[in-house]
Amino acid sequence: MEKQSRTPMDASVVEHRDPRVVAIFSPHPDLIDQVREASWAARERRAQLHVIVRRDGHVFEKLQGAPDETAIRAIAARYRATCETYSGIGDLNALLDAAYRDTPTLVIHGPVRRMPWNLGLSGAEFDTITSAAKAAGISAVTGQNPPHDPHIKWTLPAWRLDRRRPWFHDYVLSAFAVSLAAILVKWLDVIVPPESLAAVFLTAIAYSASAYGFAAALFASIFSVAIYDFFFLDPRFSLSIGEPQTVLLFLVFVVVAAITSNLAGGFRAQARRAERQATEARALFELTRDIAVAKERLEIFEAIVRRIEDVFDTTCILLAPDKSAPAGRGGGLKARTASLQIEYPRDSSLSRDEIEAARTAFLSGKPLGRGTDIQPGIDLYFHPLMTSDETVAVLALRNISPDTVRAPEFRALIGSICRIAGIAVERTLRARELENARVLSQTEGLRSALLSSISHDFGTPLASIIGSASSLISYGKTYTPEVTHDLLQTIMEEAERLNRFVKNVLQMNKLESGVMVPQMQWADVGDLISTALDASHRRLQNHEVYVDVGDRLPLAQVDFVLMETVIINLLDNAAKYAPAESAIQLKARADDAEITIDIADQGRGIAPEELGAVFDKFYRAKHRDRTVPGTGLGLAICKGIVEAHGGTVEALSEGLGHGTTIRIRLPVRTPDAAVMAEI
Repeated sequence: MEKQSRTPMDASVVEHRDPRVVAIFSPHPDLIDQVREASWAARERRAQLHVIVRRDGHVFEKLQGAPDETAIRAIAARYRATCETYSGIGDLNALLDAAYRDTPTLVIHGPVRRMPWNLGLSGAEFDTITSAAKAAGISAVTGQNPPHDPHIKWTLPAWRLDRRRPWFHDYVLSAFAVSLAAILVKWLDVIVPPESLAAVFLTAIAYSASAYGFAAALFASIFSVAIYDFFFLDPRFSLSIGEPQTVLLFLVFVVVAAITSNLAGGFRAQARRAERQATEARALFELTRDIAVAKERLEIFEAIVRRIEDVFDTTCILLAPDKSAPAGRGGGLKARTASLQIEYPRDSSLSRDEIEAARTAFLSGKPLGRGTDIQPGIDLYFHPLMTSDETVAVLALRNISPDTVRAPEFRALIGSICRIAGIAVERTLRARELENARVLSQTEGLRSALLSSISHDFGTPLASIIGSASSLISYGKTYTPEVTHDLLQTIMEEAERLNRFVKNVLQMNKLESGVMVPQMQWADVGDLISTALDASHRRLQNHEVYVDVGDRLPLAQVDFVLMETVIINLLDNAAKYAPAESAIQLKARADDAEITIDIADQGRGIAPEELGAVFDKFYRAKHRDRTVPGTGLGLAICKGIVEAHGGTVEALSEGLGHGTTIRIRLPVRTPDAAVMAEI
């Protein structure tokens, strides 16, 4: 016995990793296709593929381009399969003993060759493989051997080429063709001796054989011999079938009919195979194209269902785990199976038994239902959509015949479509997981920012209030009136500050929930600014405030209370970030389209790349800006209120250290005469 050669990948032959699929093939020009099909079988079972191939092919395999040992190992490596080769029955027995030791889930073997010049396993190899698998209690199946030889091989003549038409159709048209040939012979009878015109009938026989098969051609041969003998051979108008020349002519006609029908059957088989492959390629291309342009989850599901319905002329339903069910390996297969539901079309319905059958297919990863060996009593055919490591969905096909399901062509095409569809569905699941993770991350960030604001910005005024109140309670009688007033003033200011924080949180919640709806009224911009300045005078007492309101400003249609809150928040923001004794400017202008209100300070300014982000919720808290008090909600609330009025708000700054200007733009609206009179 020769020493067995191994690649570095072959370590798994010694240290077996279950589950495994063992595939045994002979050298074949289409070995790549055989290994690929075996790899898909292994993936469907989440198993490792181990390939065993004969090392030295017989002369016919070499003549037809079978790969050598190096090419065989390269093919196995391409599909991430371990590989071993053997040179005889003894080697094969030893390899099978090692491969079957841990009981693989499936054994796939190439078909046996019937003739010495055929491709495939020898009878001895076939018996060795099947008997060893049977002894080990392993399921062994014959892999599909793709047609390699482009030439037409001799087989039994095709009896009928098209069984969809009535049987008499072939014979009637064949008789008509023979009759036309007889008319032609009669017309040529005056020019050419009739003994030389027998070949004319071969055209009718060849036509019948190529168009309808051997049965019609055999009928045409008999009919031709009878007509030729009766009308054209002496003695005419009598049948002498037993004459040697008649028998010879009949045999020639039959041989021609057999050869022609065989060739026609082969060419038709090739044509059907080419048509089927073209149909498969077109279906896969169109499915891939539809999936590629689909953006949403339901669009991908619609593309899959529509393409399958077009290809198989059936009704298709796609079931997938519920969106709220955990996805991925860590989600739990049983939990996802239990949440399986109809995803597309949404108006479809399945019975309880059919839903359970779909869950069984999802859990097992195997087709079942109509036309299969698993639950054949179910009226639907269920096929799981699988990726390389999990089942992601299930297809349910209704109104499909069992014969169609059992056809190898159907299994090959539905398998290819489901692989592509499984990858597409997996993509939607992964996108959903990423989106959920992003939303969860943002939610956690906002929650952390809110807790940070509450713990710091709510805690500071509460501490001041509690400290001042406890001092008054404990030592109030010993304090002078001035100290008592200062403590009460501190309590008042910190309570107002805390009240602003609470209002900001409540207003932000109202804005996000859509509860806050502005109650529009006509207001003078100067009055609006004056009221806001009066409410903010205590916070602005350490700053110089310059107000510049243009003459004859148009009336603004606003919710006076909400817009006053905006200006108060902006003034408070300017006071917090501007140095003491610095100037704060408030300017209002208008043109034909909009009213502009600018609030400018001489504070720290804003970096250009952060100008758009200052209106985000908790922007300060997320950046750990704790140098000044605040929740980080003020500007976000201002933005929400202004936009609810149909306006815009933006931050302007030349950079850090150059101050900040907040600009509000409100649309100009013209009140009618009745409103003006009332005002």
